[in-house]
Amino acid sequence: MRALSQLLRVRSRPFLTAACLCLPLFSVPALAQDVEGPPAPYDLSTMDCGELDKESGLRPLRASHTAGDDLDILCKVTVGLSDKIKGSPKAHTIKLTVSQGGKTSFEQVRDARVLNPSNRVVLFVIPAEKLPTEAGKVLIRAELSKPANKPGQKEVSFALVSED
Repeated sequence: MRALSQLLRVRSRPFLTAACLCLPLFSVPALAQDVEGPPAPYDLSTMDCGELDKESGLRPLRASHTAGDDLDILCKVTVGLSDKIKGSPKAHTIKLTVSQGGKTSFEQVRDARVLNPSNRVVLFVIPAEKLPTEAGKVLIRAELSKPANKPGQKEVSFALVSED
C-alpha cells in the first residue's frame, strides 16, 4: 500500500484503501465478457481473389495463368456473425492454402474477430514466388475455424500452363 501511496502521491490512508478496493471492480466486466458462453459460429460469406498488377492495380483472377508470371494474388475473405446465432463473439481463424496436386505451396493463418452482428474482410496476399510453377490446376482454399456455419470453406481455382 505504501508503494501505491507513493505512486499516487496520496497520503490519506482512507482514500488509498477505498481506491484499492475499487480496482477489482473495474476489471471484472472484462473478465466476465470472455467467459460468457460457447463461441458463436461465424459465416464464411465470400472469397474474391484477383491479380495485383503494378500498372493497373487489382484485376480479376484469370482462369488460366502462364507458369512463371510475376503477379501476386490478393484474396479478400469475408466473414460474418449473424444476429440470429446465440453464443459469444469470440475470435476465429481463417486458414488460406494454395495447393496443386495435393502439395501445398503456401499457407497462412489469420485471426478474424467480429464483435457485433456484421461482416469483416480479411486480406491475404499470396506472393508470386509462393505460387506453384508446374503446369496443372492450382487451388486456393479459405477455411474458417470451428464453430462455423456451413459452408465453412470457399475455393477458387485456376489452370497453370507451361511457358512453351
